[in-house]
Amino acid sequence: MKESTGNIGFLLLPAKWSVLPGVKNAYRKALQWSMGLLPLGVMLTAAAQFPRSITEPTAVDRGSKIWAKDCARCHGADAKGTNAAPDMIRSTVILHDRRENLRGKELAPFLKTSAPHNFNYSDKEASDISQFLSAQINKILRSGYNDKPQGLTSGDLEAGKAYFNGQGECAKCHSVTGDLAGVGKRYSPATLQQKIVFPQGGLGKKAPVEVTVKMPTGETVSGTLVSMDDFTATVKHQDGSVESVNIVAGSKVSVKNPYAEHEALVHRLTDADMHNLTTYLDTLQ
Repeated sequence: MKESTGNIGFLLLPAKWSVLPGVKNAYRKALQWSMGLLPLGVMLTAAAQFPRSITEPTAVDRGSKIWAKDCARCHGADAKGTNAAPDMIRSTVILHDRRENLRGKELAPFLKTSAPHNFNYSDKEASDISQFLSAQINKILRSGYNDKPQGLTSGDLEAGKAYFNGQGECAKCHSVTGDLAGVGKRYSPATLQQKIVFPQGGLGKKAPVEVTVKMPTGETVSGTLVSMDDFTATVKHQDGSVESVNIVAGSKVSVKNPYAEHEALVHRLTDADMHNLTTYLDTLQ
């Protein structure tokens, strides 16, 4: 548990997590949904919208060479666009071609007549380009048509153990023979990752965040945090009553946040750290 003192504002997550500030709850739900917690009916609907797209490696390779020669300069080697031309893997024409498995039947005339393009591709060449673009789309679809993420335990176990006991400072609050004993058996790798970043998310009892505001007059208001910004703190007292207090000049605000270390961890956690740590925790069976 970490205690901090001073005027408190909301913690903003780093730029690579820019979707999170202000929409944490919505993002938690999105994470839960992406982890395969959607109702079966919605999952089936999603499967219908994104049918399996089978690509042939040899055709993808041929298409990649055509793409590199004619298209990559403007649209990027990975078809994700550049300053000169847009992202093609989100193009409705390309997505329709892939969804209906047209293998370039509509793509070829589009590339011939849509300015500034004037490519006269054969059916085979158009099919190969279609296969290349389908493969690029497949790469960005998380989990490859599987509602369960893949490769989450592909990290370095020993590096994860070292991070747990060292730079990550996990061992300061957790024990692999105590609260985390058997954690790999209790949770899937995806859930482990979610709990690393959002330990307060999901179902179950949450540890409260306690706040104390000491006014310049000496008056003190304490309780469980409901909400707080730079100007007002709202707390809930043990009797269930809710009180809001203005944070004026000279006020001192103390916060006891059991999740503070996890919130700080988000700022320095790299992809490699996450995979290594998940791999290590998953072995705690």
